[in-house]
Amino acid sequence: MPEYPEVERIPSDLEELLDRFFDVSRQDLEQMRNALHVRDFETLVRLGHTARGTGSGYGFKGMGRIGHEIEQAALKRDPDALEQHVDTLARYLDTVRVEFDG
Repeated sequence: MPEYPEVERIPSDLEELLDRFFDVSRQDLEQMRNALHVRDFETLVRLGHTARGTGSGYGFKGMGRIGHEIEQAALKRDPDALEQHVDTLARYLDTVRVEFDG
């Protein structure tokens, strides 16, 4: 388990996109919580996959890792693991520190 806050090194040309990135990520997190509440595992698979892809694409390796864990737990229909991973994603988004390359 990584320590928080995690430090992620992001290309400096993405700096202007990060506010929107974090806004959308937090909206997705809220959708995850809602889907978990009603046991909508298909939505959780999709949102976990999205977090994995967009997190990794922007250089947020931790978010990519957590998104993968959410996706896998949703495929297994494991609400306890999902709750833990969604909470981990919330903590990650609240604490991640960004350093810019370049």
